[in-house]
Amino acid sequence: MTYIFPRERILGHPGSPRHRNRRMVQFILLAVAADVALLCTELAIGLNPLTDIAQRPFLYLYVFLGTMVAFGIFGAMVGSREDLLEEMALRDSLTGLFNARYLQMRLEEELAAAKRHRSPVSFVLFDIDHFKRVNDEHGHPVGDRMLRLIGRTILSKLREGETAARVGGEEFALLLPHTSDKSAAMGAERIRDVIGQTILETDSGHNISLTVSAGVACATDPAAHSAETIYRLADQALYQAKEQGRNRVVIAR
Repeated sequence: MTYIFPRERILGHPGSPRHRNRRMVQFILLAVAADVALLCTELAIGLNPLTDIAQRPFLYLYVFLGTMVAFGIFGAMVGSREDLLEEMALRDSLTGLFNARYLQMRLEEELAAAKRHRSPVSFVLFDIDHFKRVNDEHGHPVGDRMLRLIGRTILSKLREGETAARVGGEEFALLLPHTSDKSAAMGAERIRDVIGQTILETDSGHNISLTVSAGVACATDPAAHSAETIYRLADQALYQAKEQGRNRVVIAR
């Protein structure tokens, strides 16, 4: 059940126009360089563009600014495409939640911030109960619908600054900065309760009850917890929830 975070680092945050802004500036500078290179070329072959500029300044200004605008727009389009591709690389394609790679980055960032500010960070792992049985009895399309439904439910309960991710086949995770284990467990209970009241109706007319188990871990001393450590503690608590009968929340001790 344990998932080991990959080691690669991910810079920036999804949704930020990092590539777009950078590419726009790069292409504008390229336009300026192209205009300067053109003037230098004319001088090198014996022409005198400075005289033409003095006679028709507005025409040259129009061409110069037009080149910059055109290159800038093209650069913004290229950068926006790169931002979109980066966003897609950090999202789970089925549920739209973040994936484990992005969660690792956020967890490490929050642990570093918690160390500076001496504040707790909580981490919650959810696992769908009897998910394999659903896939076996009703098929993977129904299982996919269940994953999307639970993903939407978790996302609807998020507060500002919290992060939700799908980290495995039927596993979801919540990262809760500035949150104690008891508060995190209360939030996990609310999500568990809402999911427990949800019925998934299949195309064949079957009604499937949904339940989840959850494990909660809290880094009260962030200096003593790595991303892998807090994940392991939450995973152990989740295992205990499964062993105790499922459909419950357990706090790591």
